[in-house]
Amino acid sequence: MSAVIEAEKLHFAYARVPVLEGVSFTVEQGDYVGIIGPNGGGKTTLLKVLLGLENGQGSIKLFGQPLKKFNDWHKIGYLAQKSPVSQSRFPVSAEEVVLMGLSDRRGSGVSVGELKQVHAAMQQTHTREYAGRIFHDLSIGQQQRVLLARALVSQPELLILDEPSTALDPESREMFFNLLGELNARRGVTILLITHDTGEVGKYISKFMYIDKTLVFYGTKEEFCHSQAVAEKLGAFAQHTIDHLHNHGHCPLGCLCGESK
Repeated sequence: MSAVIEAEKLHFAYARVPVLEGVSFTVEQGDYVGIIGPNGGGKTTLLKVLLGLENGQGSIKLFGQPLKKFNDWHKIGYLAQKSPVSQSRFPVSAEEVVLMGLSDRRGSGVSVGELKQVHAAMQQTHTREYAGRIFHDLSIGQQQRVLLARALVSQPELLILDEPSTALDPESREMFFNLLGELNARRGVTILLITHDTGEVGKYISKFMYIDKTLVFYGTKEEFCHSQAVAEKLGAFAQHTIDHLHNHGHCPLGCLCGESK
């Protein structure tokens, strides 16, 4: 497998307060990585540094190219925790929001091919019926699915998602994670996902990354269940909870790690 992301010794600080310290890892093609950790632990900052939205120190390569030279942005779909589009009251339609995801567009008109891409992405995310509606008038959950369609419209090879399911109802959340799982399993789309829905996403992911300013853990779900570093970081109460749920046949991470007793 070829490396999609190579990060080495990443450092970042806000007003000289360290947020990321010495974070190094490699994401291979086809990986589905669930990023977890405490609030303020640097998870969102890490994604922004990887995409060049924040200027950190260290080395980053995307698809084998140094970040500063990378220009194949159509290969990457990004869904931020807070989208500027969601916070704007500009009367743009849901269809137009999805069209914004075609970063390599040329000219002001919309081609037949581009429109087909938009409609295909909206069909995938069950948002086709909202195409002509004003984006701001949609519910938060509907907006989030439209934004996912925008992230998917260029048929990216890498999806980077920051807590995408927060505003979704249970039915939409299940649909959302099923779709991501299908994209990863059938199309080989590499996914990095910050989430608190470990029970839902654990059915699909291949690796966990635990970030708390430093890289506490990065490895398979099975390795996560047995990691002493994770146990020490989460504390005795969380470790007791994991053991308790395993004893009842349900890992809280949904990791199916074979430890059910």
